[in-house]
Amino acid sequence: MFANQWDVAPRAKGIIGHLAKACMAGLLVVAAGLSQAAEFVVGEKVFVPMFADNPELDGYAEGFVERAHDDGTLTLKINKVVTGKDKTLSGTCHPSGGSPLAGARIVSDEPNDLVVEQRLAADEVMPYRQGSQLYLKRENLSIAYLKYLGSGMGMTPDRFDVAIRRARDVGLPKMETAMEIAKLQVVSTQGRGFPVPASRALQKAAPMLNDVAEKLEAHPEAVKKAARMLGGTKPETREDPLPAVIARLHEILADQLGDLEAASADPRESSHFSSDELLAIYTGWYRVMTANDTVAFQNADVAFYRERAQQAIAHGEWPALL
Repeated sequence: MFANQWDVAPRAKGIIGHLAKACMAGLLVVAAGLSQAAEFVVGEKVFVPMFADNPELDGYAEGFVERAHDDGTLTLKINKVVTGKDKTLSGTCHPSGGSPLAGARIVSDEPNDLVVEQRLAADEVMPYRQGSQLYLKRENLSIAYLKYLGSGMGMTPDRFDVAIRRARDVGLPKMETAMEIAKLQVVSTQGRGFPVPASRALQKAAPMLNDVAEKLEAHPEAVKKAARMLGGTKPETREDPLPAVIARLHEILADQLGDLEAASADPRESSHFSSDELLAIYTGWYRVMTANDTVAFQNADVAFYRERAQQAIAHGEWPALL
């Protein structure tokens, strides 16, 4: 989950938190799109955003302006709440402490007919069209991210460009970097988002991995978290985009190298790559896992892992990625 879920801009604090612990664990609010309070009128449909660093975890509420007060606050009648991953309100999910609905007056708590009255500052609310369009943009970004973490089929460089632009537009720098890394990997395979043999997919892997390592130099904590995930000391999760994409990169690379090993038990006898070319691929991966040799991976640096891989290849053995 998110380690610093309460460390957000003061302006966003009014809309941070959990709708219910079971439904909203780890939800962060991001204030993208709330740069200036809008003017609202009584009866207007509005959108209350509850956004996360990972759009998959986004939540929101919809309602209508019931009263506009002289102090700039609004009394809203909320009739729809969408909570987190599954995008539904169910079970014991009701307004709770820390959410925009904390302290709200529950008019009806029927699951199919929720009505909640709440008073919020105008800058915690968005016009419905603006808010729903922002949510949709974030939702489409989430679809691209989850697609890459899954099969990745059809995730072309152009689709990554769109995802990168969306992440930038909605103010999600970590997701932007994650999508840039994913694009680097896909472009390097020369398959434009579709399967190609490992012998082709790995031809440009070494420079790709070096480029990824350079990007990750600014994100040592993400690399450390990915290392814990890959080492089994932290559950694998897709909620933090950078560690999740690093773990996916490892999975892809391990599968591709596994295909080469299946074709030739001795790496020195590979018909597609020389020993030096294979060593460059492994070294690139160790650069990724050390954030470009700036942090230790399992208490060792790139030179240690490169030498270990070189010795393994010299003895006719495929090196280990971890």
